[in-house]
Amino acid sequence: MKIKLFAASILILLATALFAQLPAPNAAGASAGHHIIRATNLEASNKFWAILGAEPTALATIKLTKIPGVLLFISGPRGNAPAPPTPTPGNHGTTVEFLTFKVKDLNGSLAKWKDAGIEPMKEYKETTLLSPEGVQVRLTEDPKLATPIASDGLVMSVANAAEVSAWYTKWFGAKISRSGQDTIGEIPGARIVFHETKEAIAPLRGHSLALLGFEVKDIQDFVKRYQESGAKFDGNGTVNTNAAAQLSVIQLTDPWGTSIEVSQGLAAAK
Repeated sequence: MKIKLFAASILILLATALFAQLPAPNAAGASAGHHIIRATNLEASNKFWAILGAEPTALATIKLTKIPGVLLFISGPRGNAPAPPTPTPGNHGTTVEFLTFKVKDLNGSLAKWKDAGIEPMKEYKETTLLSPEGVQVRLTEDPKLATPIASDGLVMSVANAAEVSAWYTKWFGAKISRSGQDTIGEIPGARIVFHETKEAIAPLRGHSLALLGFEVKDIQDFVKRYQESGAKFDGNGTVNTNAAAQLSVIQLTDPWGTSIEVSQGLAAAK
């Protein structure tokens, strides 16, 4: 009987790991959740990410796109609703220079994507694609990957890596290490490379890569601690809740201009 119960427990754990889209949170109760992209051509954007291996998913009525390890919320023009300001294309020169992904077979993937009309940018030695909305997508190969493609993280342009990484450690529990000249912050679901530069760095707001998302276990506790520190949230500073999706979100901007959406409930998306 004990053997059967143990086997059943293993199957439950495997099923949970298989169907969970976002990784388990760290000791700080945080994981990387989603990227919010503003597209002027929603059809072209969805096609690009689908070719890379993304699949549609949803949380109640909220339509999302999933790549193992991350969710993408890609929004475009909405019917007869007033058009929002046209986003500045891409993320080049902003606080987030690259979104990064791993692929199991880089050459094989590039060959397949070339047939679909997607080729690497010539500006970089590292393999980098440019999405229709101008987001730079950097790729590395990992033959041990269980899926053809998976989220890896992002490259953040900073003037002072120690200062910025300490902020992400404080609020999202990033574990800091060094790789060459770069500082690395590990949060479940995202490997953040804090790359120091002397170039001017633009804030993320207003660009087509609009916000980075972080999922937390207790958003009310996060809000309380953040406000008690003297920091302010964007807008009116209140948590917005979608009851049907059981999703709560609030937005903030880090001290260096990276727009962030903190969520609770996205982990339910499969």
